[in-house]
Amino acid sequence: MDKRKYQGSEKTPHEVIEILSDAEQRKVLLFIDLGLELKCKVQTRYAHANKYWRCVFFKKKPQRVLFTVECTDEWWRVKACLWNMDAYRDYLSSCSKKIKNEILSAYDCKSCNSHCKGGAGFSFEDKQYQKCVGVVFYFSSLADEDWNYVAMLIRKELEASNHAK
Repeated sequence: MDKRKYQGSEKTPHEVIEILSDAEQRKVLLFIDLGLELKCKVQTRYAHANKYWRCVFFKKKPQRVLFTVECTDEWWRVKACLWNMDAYRDYLSSCSKKIKNEILSAYDCKSCNSHCKGGAGFSFEDKQYQKCVGVVFYFSSLADEDWNYVAMLIRKELEASNHAK
């Protein structure tokens, strides 16, 4: 990998995940490869306050963070920024119960500061939701097949974002 592609750190995402076990590295590679395939810019940094690494994958057009991989030597998770779920509600219906639960149990928007734009609103199974865009959706400790669903949700989000321009 060409380190010049990465901003904000001398570490590449591949170097960051070397702290994980081999089995966990293989799972995380799905998301690193996804970021590269989607032509995301990536920024790696160590979050000193929280004591974990972040690999932030973002797009310039539309300008926004798409997802983040966060990890320590003991755990890893994906933080997905899913603002347009109404556009792929049918796909969400096909996801596992675990993934649906992670999304539906995420923090509700309470307009916690003056910069809040009202959260990510969507309807699912005849119910309206308004989830906090600051907290977004965290996925961890999933079954192997569920990680593929998360990756597809991220793909669908990018597609919906590009159509929303």
